[in-house]
Amino acid sequence: MPNKRQLVPFVLRCLLVAAGWVVPSGLRSAWRARWHSILKSAWILFDRGELTLQKLLACGGGCLRDASYARKSREQWRHLVRSQRFLLAAAVIVLAVIGVASHGFSGTRALLRPFPIEDPDRLVAIRYSGAVGQPYGVPPSLIPLWRAQSSLLTGIAGYWHRPYVDHARVTTNFFGLLGVKPAHGRLFQPGDRNAAVVSDAAWRTRFGADPGLIGSRIRIEGTRYTVIGILPEPFWAISPRIGVWTPLELEPEPDPVLPFLIGAIGRLKPGASWNALRADLFRVAKTRYPRMPRQPETWAAVLPSRQLLGYLLGLAFAVAVGTFLIARQQPLLMRQGWPYWRFLSIKTILVTAIPFLVWIETGAAGVPMALFFLAACCFSVWWSFADQRQRCPECLERLALPVTIGSWSSVLEPVTTEFLCEAGHGSLCVPETEQGERGRWTALDASWRELFDNVTPQGR
Repeated sequence: MPNKRQLVPFVLRCLLVAAGWVVPSGLRSAWRARWHSILKSAWILFDRGELTLQKLLACGGGCLRDASYARKSREQWRHLVRSQRFLLAAAVIVLAVIGVASHGFSGTRALLRPFPIEDPDRLVAIRYSGAVGQPYGVPPSLIPLWRAQSSLLTGIAGYWHRPYVDHARVTTNFFGLLGVKPAHGRLFQPGDRNAAVVSDAAWRTRFGADPGLIGSRIRIEGTRYTVIGILPEPFWAISPRIGVWTPLELEPEPDPVLPFLIGAIGRLKPGASWNALRADLFRVAKTRYPRMPRQPETWAAVLPSRQLLGYLLGLAFAVAVGTFLIARQQPLLMRQGWPYWRFLSIKTILVTAIPFLVWIETGAAGVPMALFFLAACCFSVWWSFADQRQRCPECLERLALPVTIGSWSSVLEPVTTEFLCEAGHGSLCVPETEQGERGRWTALDASWRELFDNVTPQGR
């Protein structure tokens, strides 16, 4: 890791490059040369101990202020806002804010890391389900019965949590069944009552990564618990939202506050099949509930790697929908050069990454939230191409000066809107009615150059 004194020159160089984007292009070279000399001299004085860090930072602030003063007119600021570099810089800043708020995209990094559990392919979730909208799970009294009498499970654990709450209750063998090792402290043991285990994310965000959290008491839903352990960083269970786990009592009798159905997860013995497991669980359950109507359902436990696949499939679906809308509404200028397609590709990736990463980092669950973020990703793809259509294919500056021509009552001259490139490269004619022809780009001949040279601010 570089020390602070090695980092300062790099920060100053980045500051100079970023501030130079604001300066009009005609003045940029001379401006950067002048401020490079100033900042280099300031750094030399600072390195000698003749200048304080506060005055060095003040010099950097002067560089930013001078860059903003170099673009004095309102028209020049409008040109900056419509430029491609402003859009890309804004998208990068938004992504940087998301990264800071999520502690370096911790949710995304967790999806890419190996999940710290043993032999995940043998984990199986178990439940009974009814009609759509009804609760699902298993009766709490069945979990101890299956643990004692099933011949095809090496273990089974139960869990329960209220919707939209970051607290879950699990049986004391829950983490042992998964094969998870604590990052700090220990996990649940038989006989634990008022104990709590905290996720790494909750430890860092809610408790400020306090190393003294283990052994302290915290209040969860009106009850005080003693923190006994902290889980490893990429691990989550039940839901990425869960931050605190406390013991769930099922023996000798289930806790009376539990609902009729709770979650259950088991581990198959080597060589056991799911069909045989369902039959075995059904046989054991009928000894307690003779009128049990059917076998339980079993499916693979949801792990982060599979969750990542779901995110990627959702993103692919959103991109496909956005592409379909683009093909119907926004024809591209296919004969453009490499700068046109490079800007379009980078812009599409950046603006689509914003809702996609927010979706992952917030851990939003449920069909409504998934549909919301899929729609946001789809809109981002569509908007990127719509924005490209409103840019000059030569300089990639956003078009301006919309002028409506034609008449709504005329068939020979239908209503269209013309957008003009202020650098004089051409104009875009967009029909306002579905019956009209598709938008077309018209390049301006050399006779217009003198007009634009007089109107367009110099030194952009």
